[in-house]
Amino acid sequence: MFTTTLRMDEALRDRIARLAGALNQTPHAFMVEALTQKVDEAEWLLDVQREAQERDVALQAGQPGVEWYEMKSYLRSRAALDPGSRPG
Repeated sequence: MFTTTLRMDEALRDRIARLAGALNQTPHAFMVEALTQKVDEAEWLLDVQREAQERDVALQAGQPGVEWYEMKSYLRSRAALDPGSRPG
């Protein structure tokens, strides 16, 4: 582990302290959790973008894709299996 310094305005520091206290966390634990979530999100987003780029290159090269009506049927069947996951 290492130590780093974050410069932030007083209002943000106060918000973090207030929220951390409300969640029974230290401000340090709150910030580490927030940074971990942001890193996870950024890694996921980059993976999705990479996969989309690879699929686009494949489609442009003539490889077959999935037709919209097939995907629509698939998504409807998935939604029917798990009604709790549908937007409400």
